[in-house]
Amino acid sequence: MKKYRRAKGEKNVDTEQTPLFALLGFAVSYDEDNKVCRIECPVQTLMLNPLGIVHGGIHAYLADTAFGFLTIQFKDVPYVSLETKTSYMKSAAGGRLIADARFVKDGYKALFLECRVENEQREVLSVTTGTFLRVSSVL
Repeated sequence: MKKYRRAKGEKNVDTEQTPLFALLGFAVSYDEDNKVCRIECPVQTLMLNPLGIVHGGIHAYLADTAFGFLTIQFKDVPYVSLETKTSYMKSAAGGRLIADARFVKDGYKALFLECRVENEQREVLSVTTGTFLRVSSVL
């Protein structure tokens, strides 16, 4: 719980504790009215697979990170992933990735979340859904 409380109190991402965020150029913001977490980042060469397009694992990592920050920002207790599923719609080889995570069902014990990753033209590149369980024990 101490780690959760510390993260909850921080509104900015600490890139020294999470160097992968800095490496990928993540910028995190929130829409308080609609309960949305947005992460934006530039497409970089290190994100590309051998076909020259953004690797699917980057989409999954971006969504999972957005889910984590969404729950930290808008919930009072921690939640952990039970499962996630990513569907890929369109590839990207450059520009920016924009991930918007939101609550589909904001329950007490379980959350159902969705994250859409889009390009700068707002074309949907991938959609990740996830189920998350409330943590009642001390972390």
